[in-house]
Amino acid sequence: MNKLFRFNFTKETAVALAAGTVMVALSLLMLPFSGSSFLDKAMSFVLRDLLMIFGLGVVFVSLYAGKDGKSALNEIGFSGRKNVLSLILDFIFGAALLAIFLKEEIPSGLADIKNFYAAVYILTAGIFEMTFIYGFLRSSFEKAFGIIPAIILTSVFYSFHHAGFQSEFMHLLFVGLMYCSVYYITQNLLIIFPFFWGVGALWDVIVSSDAGSEIKNAESFIIALVILLLSAIWIFIFKRRKRSAV
Repeated sequence: MNKLFRFNFTKETAVALAAGTVMVALSLLMLPFSGSSFLDKAMSFVLRDLLMIFGLGVVFVSLYAGKDGKSALNEIGFSGRKNVLSLILDFIFGAALLAIFLKEEIPSGLADIKNFYAAVYILTAGIFEMTFIYGFLRSSFEKAFGIIPAIILTSVFYSFHHAGFQSEFMHLLFVGLMYCSVYYITQNLLIIFPFFWGVGALWDVIVSSDAGSEIKNAESFIIALVILLLSAIWIFIFKRRKRSAV
């Protein structure tokens, strides 16, 4: 029972709640900049791509979760345990989800280059969701409140983090509950990323949501490459700093 429910509010819990609130605030700040002007696009890049995806998902997680010489990846849920089983289940869940989607609808033009641009951006944003939301937030909430509250709290933050660009609260809450629950089968994030999460996110945004139209362009593709490059540079610098500190 202690694993399912507990109460151990610590400094890390406060940091997680504050960081999650910052994430939601950054998303809400995007609302006034939902147009197509240069200012709108620039602010979207700063708020979502630089501060949220790169800032919180890469810089913050690596610094905070990896403090005191700890492995950031291990701390957030890429535990290294049951890697093969997690990937096999990830692929099976992803294939099953795709089969369900295709049974309901076979959309035309999936191979269009614009969808490719959107897919690259979505998968890049997925790194942020795995490291910060399903990783850092879920792990912090589990330590403080137990597994069940962690699943619910993480899913609420996951849903609200879309407020500035995809306001579908109940749908996204259900998605968050599903992915968080599946994680606990092996307690390794490889069970949901990249296949299971990828199929759901790509279909949800590119096919089912109007939000997908905003990223079906070369600009989103370039932004994704910039974020990936910045992330690679940061990780390289971070690892060198950790080695030199030893």
